[in-house]
Amino acid sequence: MKRGEQGFTLIELMIVVAIIGILAAVALPKFAASVERSREAATRGNLNTIRSAISLYYGDREGIHPDELNTQAEYAFSRFIADFIPAVKATHSGIGAGTSESPSGTVVFHTTDEDITATGTGWLYSPATGNILVNSIATDSRGVAYSTYGY
Repeated sequence: MKRGEQGFTLIELMIVVAIIGILAAVALPKFAASVERSREAATRGNLNTIRSAISLYYGDREGIHPDELNTQAEYAFSRFIADFIPAVKATHSGIGAGTSESPSGTVVFHTTDEDITATGTGWLYSPATGNILVNSIATDSRGVAYSTYGY
């Protein structure tokens, strides 16, 4: 090098890389947690959408809850919601496993008053009361049970 030229030494570059590595190690877990929190918020939003559609159906049918949340039935529930039932987006404890959005509304619904399970998937719907909730007693990132969303 010519006298007067300046640059970084190898030690200085290694220190900068080490600092960037430490910052990345701190930031990545925070990012992963924020992704799961956004899925939990999407689940709450989808739950409120379905509850609103059930309420509109109930009002339109003058006090009758839908027997099932089928978008393909004769008196189609799809008059009050899009062509599919939104899925459970949260993936904590695997509750979102096996649920997906589809045009045929193939998200599995439980139409009995069976107990909510820790390993349940999808939505739990009671046609007697018109109540729908997440079928899991697992807790989200804030320690709130999924089955209590919306209450």
